[in-house]
Amino acid sequence: MIQTLSPDLQKAQQIAHAAQVCAIFALVGLVATIVSKGGFTLATTIFSDELDWRERVNQGGLILISLMPALLLFEAVNRLRGALKYYSAGEFFSTMASSRVAQAGDYGIQAMVAMILIVPNLTMWISEGGGGFDIALEPNTIGMLAFTLFVAAVGRILTAATQLKAENDAFV
Repeated sequence: MIQTLSPDLQKAQQIAHAAQVCAIFALVGLVATIVSKGGFTLATTIFSDELDWRERVNQGGLILISLMPALLLFEAVNRLRGALKYYSAGEFFSTMASSRVAQAGDYGIQAMVAMILIVPNLTMWISEGGGGFDIALEPNTIGMLAFTLFVAAVGRILTAATQLKAENDAFV
């Protein structure tokens, strides 16, 4: 039996497909910027004849630390792309799709924590060789942290809703 979707669900399926394509472009863009920002700089630092091995390790570590939020955001977008793949296939009540939305939110939260706390402190500790504490709170980071928290919450709500629907379908 072939199930036909309502016009609203067909439209949602088309939007999910278009968003999935956009997510792929975003992932390619993220890879390009990560490589251009960090990859080339890391390679020139590692293979530099002007730096001794301690300075190369130190500078390479700082480059990798600075890339941490971008790498986590890459995985957040990738998880959302996976959810959109399910939605574009018409699987709107898929537990896999909703759990990927929650995972995307979790990776986004980790990226924001890295941006706010981890990167500034590790950079300070490694470059200055001492202790201290720094926090990078800007209005845009607070807004993005709130946004990613809400994405994670919505993903968990969707997961609970899909599980409830599966239980209800089992009774019918």
